[in-house]
Amino acid sequence: MKILLINPAYTQIYGNYAPAAKVGVLHPPLGIAYLAANIKGEHQVRILDMEINPALETTIQSFSPDYVGISFSTPLYNQAMELFKFIKEKTNCWTIAGGSHPTTLPDSVISSEHIDTVLIGEGETAINKFLENPKKGIIPRQPLIEDLDTIKFPARDLLQNEKYLFSVPGKGIVPLTSFASGRGCPYQCTFCSAHLMFGRKVRNRSIKNCIEELKEIKEKYKITHLSWIDDTLGVDKKRTFELMDAMIKEKLDMTFEGYTRVDVITKELLEKLKKAGLVRLSFGVESGNREILDTIKKGITLDQIRKAYEIADEVGIETRMSIIFGLPGETKETIKKTIKFMKSLKCNQAYVNVLVPFPGTEIYEQAKRGEKGLKLLTNDWKEYRRWGNAVINVNDLDAKDLIKWQRKALLQFYLRPKQIYYNLKRAGVKAAFKNGVSFIRSFVK
Repeated sequence: MKILLINPAYTQIYGNYAPAAKVGVLHPPLGIAYLAANIKGEHQVRILDMEINPALETTIQSFSPDYVGISFSTPLYNQAMELFKFIKEKTNCWTIAGGSHPTTLPDSVISSEHIDTVLIGEGETAINKFLENPKKGIIPRQPLIEDLDTIKFPARDLLQNEKYLFSVPGKGIVPLTSFASGRGCPYQCTFCSAHLMFGRKVRNRSIKNCIEELKEIKEKYKITHLSWIDDTLGVDKKRTFELMDAMIKEKLDMTFEGYTRVDVITKELLEKLKKAGLVRLSFGVESGNREILDTIKKGITLDQIRKAYEIADEVGIETRMSIIFGLPGETKETIKKTIKFMKSLKCNQAYVNVLVPFPGTEIYEQAKRGEKGLKLLTNDWKEYRRWGNAVINVNDLDAKDLIKWQRKALLQFYLRPKQIYYNLKRAGVKAAFKNGVSFIRSFVK
């Protein structure tokens, strides 16, 4: 059988900020690359990342797939439905939906006349369960994969790896790929939906298995920069030190960036990560208001946030922060305090999001109930975008206010002389020009 796996184009969900997204979040679709590698039996598999190659009709005509699977999140629901409709109109393919949105709302998704089957949860087991005995409807969630070493490495040979480029401190614009050393997040943040796919228990791959994949990435695909997508890099310190030591011992000479929490960071850990190749680290700050942090069960303090950025600055790691406007209890005054707090940190870059209460999260239920000043405005999933849009009001902030404050915060953060100077020099002239143009295009309508 021929199986086509599709990653819908996603930078459009950033609205006016799409030009910046194209240079800031253009990563290979690791999830469907894992699926492609782990489909058992005599099947031909092809990947179509429509962010890179939008030629769906041409691909269908040349490949003639028997099955077409699309993995999508909530903001991409409407686009995925349009793709399924197009596929059904043009072919007799069996259509399969998977990813975070179908996992959360399978009954709603399967109600579409253009979708034959919905897979829930981790895809590697689910898709093989389906292929053993193809049937229409919802394939029940399968047990989480306890031994991640049993999963084959992602099928990067099915990707156009040369198309995924990123500006890296000290290296300029280089190819990158995504890499995961484990799955699962143990934390309780009320706005996050990651646990719905991978659970709260952290499942780690063995050190040996990780090193084997890293060697393949470098030797076979000639890629030396990684987006390390573990939910919390360094959450298991002992294991992290062991993995970093192995990378150093193997002399991989690769760089990477990742995501973590401020309460995980120590100077010793960051020094080890840097020695192994870490060049950039993103912290989930979310708010500069302690009460809001407590409300969303973030489990961190403002002092811990300050300390983490001071340590990273001392060690020499480029840093980014993720902020969310519109959290429960948010007001104009708390936003002003958060912007002031942002600018006080020794941080190089900032992502300022507008809260999207994704279905399946605790904060979605709070918004539906109207708690802490939240008011959910719509269940039109195409509106569930974090950039240049809002689907909530909160206290004295309506949707237009949140959009305005997002723009204001980004401009106030990035248009300071020290930030302009840093971002001009961080990755060379070519990267500075490319990133600068995308930034300007995002703000000039």
